[in-house]
Amino acid sequence: MEHQPVITLNDVNGNSTDVLVSHNVKSRIRARSRALSNPNDYQELNVLNDPGNHPDEHYKAMSPIRFKVRSWLRKYVDNQSETLYYWQSRWRCKFLDLYFSYTSLMGSHTFYVLFLPLPVYFGYFEFTRDMVYILGYSIYLSGFLKDYCCLPRPRSPPLHRITLSAYTAKEYGAPSSHTANATGVSLLFLIALMQSTRYSGFSKAFLFAMVMFYYLTLVLGRIYCGMHGVLDLVSGTAVGVFCCIVRVATSWLLSEWDYGKELWFPVLSVVWGLTILFKHIQPIDECPCFEDSVAFMGVVSGLEVSDWVIRHFFDDRSLIYAFTNEYTYGQLASRLGFGVLLVVLWKYILSKPLVYSVFLKTICRMPDDRQEKQHLKIELTANSGEECIRYVGVAHIDIIGRFIIYAGIPISVMLVSPLILKWSP
Repeated sequence: MEHQPVITLNDVNGNSTDVLVSHNVKSRIRARSRALSNPNDYQELNVLNDPGNHPDEHYKAMSPIRFKVRSWLRKYVDNQSETLYYWQSRWRCKFLDLYFSYTSLMGSHTFYVLFLPLPVYFGYFEFTRDMVYILGYSIYLSGFLKDYCCLPRPRSPPLHRITLSAYTAKEYGAPSSHTANATGVSLLFLIALMQSTRYSGFSKAFLFAMVMFYYLTLVLGRIYCGMHGVLDLVSGTAVGVFCCIVRVATSWLLSEWDYGKELWFPVLSVVWGLTILFKHIQPIDECPCFEDSVAFMGVVSGLEVSDWVIRHFFDDRSLIYAFTNEYTYGQLASRLGFGVLLVVLWKYILSKPLVYSVFLKTICRMPDDRQEKQHLKIELTANSGEECIRYVGVAHIDIIGRFIIYAGIPISVMLVSPLILKWSP
């Protein structure tokens, strides 16, 4: 007889129940239409289909210290689902389903691709740079810790997953990257607000309330949507606070350093970004959160290289100050329209053929290992039944390709766009 794993579920009173998990159990998915009023709402009956839910034996491949850390934290995950379900059920309504599922997009990398460059066009380059560092390293550190601990999300059922994409539920739980991002960015805004002398007390109070509204929307929305528990939010908050403090401190300590004079700086930036990606911890189960880390490390490196080029070749930093906050409405419209168009053109049309076909495969002669990884995933999926497959990883060509593609976004915003606008008639 084929061995079937047993999962222990704990309720809010500490009582435990052993559940036999069948490989033949199918997910119970109520996939609503993708109309504006209908986000997806589903439950995963087979807990082994989500990463982090296998018995402890499955995770013995970890190092002893890593396994002990996971085992110690696991008790804070296993006993929270019923409490979270009670909270979700109490507040559940159609409006909040719609509100929290769509506002969760403010934590997606597509949102950042389109909206993160916007403050630059209004003349706030330094503030945007701080945000990029905080967001980039919050994503990387939260993803690293997710893959290190391999902790599951809260159980569904009893919770309902309310999301625009079931893909997001296939990541580990703690720490919450949405919470890390929201915490880091909110703290940065509040610090800038406290230091500002251009706003009245009433304006500061209003802006403070807006920042807190944004923060609570993203954080509480993760519980409402059944995506995260208390441990996920607390650890995500810690990651966001840490990344914000480090960025503010390093910005102050290095404020007098003109790295535009250092020829090694752009090389170090690229080497550092790729090194921490290729040395990233390997999870036990297949988990897609690493792809966001690749994207954001590419953005960070692209920003650093662009800033170095401006400092090194344009002594008066004329490219940056082409985007000052002294602008006419016509200039602002040109910046926004042309700048956003250039980002979309690069990211969604030009980047893949230029980076993969021309640069990596033709010029660099890099072996394409995507097919090998894909075949392995298909084979493991076919043999796993309804279980989440073991870690396969991302093809090396995809790590470098995705890194370059996302590095191209700040390059298009900071170098290409202002050069064209500056030299155009």
